Amino acid sequence: MAPGSVVLIRSGEAKKRSGDQYYPFRQHSDFFYLTGIKQEENLFAFAPDHPDPGLRELLFIKRTTPKSELWTGPLPGPEEVKQLSGIGEVRWLEEKDACLEELLRGATLVYCDQELAAPSSQARFRELENVNRMPLAPLVEQLRMFKEPEEIDEIRKAISITHSAFLNVLERVNPGVWEYQVEAEIIGTFIEKGAVGHAYDPIVASGKNALILHYVKNSSQCRDGDMLLMDFGAEVNNYAADCSRTIPVNGCFSKRQREVYEAVLRIFRQARGMMVPGTLMSDFHQHVGGLWEEEHIGLGLYSREDAKVQPDQDLPWKDYFMHGTSHSLGLDVHDPFDRSRPFEPGMVLTCEPAIYIPEEQTGIRLENNILITGEGPVDLMEEIPIEPDEIEELMNRKR
Repeated sequence: MAPGSVVLIRSGEAKKRSGDQYYPFRQHSDFFYLTGIKQEENLFAFAPDHPDPGLRELLFIKRTTPKSELWTGPLPGPEEVKQLSGIGEVRWLEEKDACLEELLRGATLVYCDQELAAPSSQARFRELENVNRMPLAPLVEQLRMFKEPEEIDEIRKAISITHSAFLNVLERVNPGVWEYQVEAEIIGTFIEKGAVGHAYDPIVASGKNALILHYVKNSSQCRDGDMLLMDFGAEVNNYAADCSRTIPVNGCFSKRQREVYEAVLRIFRQARGMMVPGTLMSDFHQHVGGLWEEEHIGLGLYSREDAKVQPDQDLPWKDYFMHGTSHSLGLDVHDPFDRSRPFEPGMVLTCEPAIYIPEEQTGIRLENNILITGEGPVDLMEEIPIEPDEIEELMNRKR
């Protein structure tokens, strides 16, 4: 932050779904990161250089009314919110105007949420009309890339629940089951184990549906001989898990399915080993692409001669692996990340090599969540079954 500057950030607001129904509220991730508070219609102000200690950190919260308490229950008051957040001053929202006038007097710069920061926007607060504004997100991004031990604990909890859901799915899947029934098994386990729900829209894609990278209809019937690609993760205390597994619907890999699956698993292991401090995301992905080229040739998808492309041609491995190998994970399933920075200890990233073969109507993706440390990558999902023999054993245990 620039000397003499102030942070001003609003919480999220409930979005109307229809009539008098609202979508489930989820706090804006940056606001939650800075406050730990999940209430809507709050305002956080942070002015570390202000001469009045009582104005250096302020959280303004909504007051419960008799009507709102009747319909939705009581809200925590200032003292309870202080305990929850650790923020020094918590006041009612109706006090904000007087406080902001004093807080912003003489401020050199205000960092605020994207809408308020836009020069063309009409500031919702008259105190901001003549103040220089900049977006806060780039500053918070530099912090959110690195996970504190408490954040890693929450991610581990989400992963543990995701693990339980996968084990239940392995017992549920068989020819004739519908994709939405598999999704129901997942969300049922999430809720039973105490997760908020899905960290993102789950992908349950059987057969050729796995060729659609963000397939979320989950409406087809799983057939004997199909593979089933699932991309799903629980959310716990706003933190996400992100897991991908691909299994045979009938509980047994065919010879070709196993051949392709084991190629993905080999790439996964090699890619995971590269996730060490100093590695750039772009270099990592290109290196994995080079590994894929050898596997694709071994699988008969193209020849070594085909791999010798001209300068104006795309590399052939990109025809079968069209997305990135990794992204940051945390409060958002795609957490903020500066791709110009190399991997550093404290980052939590996914490792998700995949193969998509349209001519075989097959897509296979394997994805785990990896903690970068100075001693090497730590696979936070190492307990979730991934070996083909173990998957077959678990699927057939009760058959």
